[in-house]
Amino acid sequence: MKLIIFNIFYRERHLDLTTLCSDYYKRQTLIDAYSIPIMSVGDPSTWVVPSDITQRVILNPISRRQARRSRAGRHVSSSERKTTQSCRRCGQSGHNSRRCSNPPMINKGPSRGVPDEYCCKCSICHSIGHNKQTCPNIDSNRE
Repeated sequence: MKLIIFNIFYRERHLDLTTLCSDYYKRQTLIDAYSIPIMSVGDPSTWVVPSDITQRVILNPISRRQARRSRAGRHVSSSERKTTQSCRRCGQSGHNSRRCSNPPMINKGPSRGVPDEYCCKCSICHSIGHNKQTCPNIDSNRE
């Protein structure tokens, strides 16, 4: 809508809209860029190279690791929270379950202490530990 109003505004004053466009985007600039003939360099075996240049040995540049602050020594901003990793498999902190080499916990439950009100409950008897498909009270509720 704004473009139509803008276009009408310029037509009433007999102004050309191309005056607002940069020369870089105009058709004539594109034609001028490709009007110069491009000369091919030919096959490299036919090139005439001076002998002092062919005798030079050019090695790869010596690269160095980019200098930066180590992650351990960086300054933590006040908005960042410190989090500790804990393993779901063994319950210890400092690593995750993918890198865990400890034996798994047996009958100790999850490593995170999740309150009972946030655990999955059965929609029939409202107890924790099973769902409505495996509910032991399902037969008594159907009758």
